[in-house]
Amino acid sequence: MRLLITFFIILFSFITFSQEILTIGIYRNVKIKRADFYYNLTDYQLVGNDSISIKKVSKGDKILIKRKGDSVQLLEGEHSLGVFKSVRFNRLEENGVFKIKTTSPHLKSRIYYGDLEVKVSNDIFTFINHVPLEKYLIGVIESESGNYQSKEYYKVQAIISRTYALKHKNKFLHEGFMLTDLVNCQVYFGKYYQNPKMEQAIEETQGLVLVDEDMQYITAAFYSNSGGQTENSENVWNKPMSYLKSRTDPFSIGKNNYKWTKTINKQKWLSYLHQKFNYPIDDSLSIAKVINFNQTNRKKYLAGWESHILLTDIRRDWRLKSTFFSIVDEGEHIVLKGKGFGHGVGLSQEGAMNMVDLGYSYLDVLHFYYLNVFLIEASKREYYLMD
Repeated sequence: MRLLITFFIILFSFITFSQEILTIGIYRNVKIKRADFYYNLTDYQLVGNDSISIKKVSKGDKILIKRKGDSVQLLEGEHSLGVFKSVRFNRLEENGVFKIKTTSPHLKSRIYYGDLEVKVSNDIFTFINHVPLEKYLIGVIESESGNYQSKEYYKVQAIISRTYALKHKNKFLHEGFMLTDLVNCQVYFGKYYQNPKMEQAIEETQGLVLVDEDMQYITAAFYSNSGGQTENSENVWNKPMSYLKSRTDPFSIGKNNYKWTKTINKQKWLSYLHQKFNYPIDDSLSIAKVINFNQTNRKKYLAGWESHILLTDIRRDWRLKSTFFSIVDEGEHIVLKGKGFGHGVGLSQEGAMNMVDLGYSYLDVLHFYYLNVFLIEASKREYYLMD
């Protein structure tokens, strides 16, 4: 009888609830050695090695997660619950929520919807959050947009984040999960604010995604501020996309991340160009092109296409906020006077927020930054593809 009960507990813990489940590698920029799992609002079933039922985690429980060699050790107080190659904390209700706090290193606790999978890879923990898509979006909106925007803007972020997740959900399968919690996917630090406007925005746009004329999910790129002009996708990723074309963006002008400056030693700058790109620095005309550079409209190259010096390379090497900058010679130094923050392709978040504040709808915003796209329900996409 006990074996039968255990079987049904495990079976229930693996039930797929109504939403699509994403697997997100969390704490990907941290080498975690020890952490605590806390019950928060709902019960969990703790399972080891994919099938061994360990215990039900109930209100007030705290499970210490430690690494032991290439395995995971679980402790409840001083009592060891065993050593396993992998463990799962599986929710027993659809809206299961857990809290996790890393104690080595010490980081602020985080709260997540869904399930938690823990295993050891290369002598450090890999934490994977198995989370329903629409619950995942709550954490993304919080992390990417903050807690003080309007519901209309949160609708914008919900749609582009849902589209991004579905388009790129196979990006990190080689590492055992779909997406990371970092900027190489979408920032996702779990559930913090409990802002009802975010959840309402997600609910009111549930399932809505952006597709191109071939019914393919678009690359719903976004960033902080365009500097007054968005960028062509091919100037950043060498891939032209019909819906990611440069356009004048008056809505980003004057916002928090609209302008920036950086001062660089002139000799250091010239040495960098010579060493990295074999740029001639013994010729006065060549020097003049790279110490007095005007970029009224976005360009792809420094000093013209014949230099083959990509502004994207300069941005990366010098950790600049954007590629949209001009250069002024000031004697021993040059000053980069820049505009915008981010790669500039697609949606400017500060521009979108300003549009909403000015009375534009979330649909207006989406169609301003993404050209000739369609808003459809993801569940009906296969139908359109067959049509």
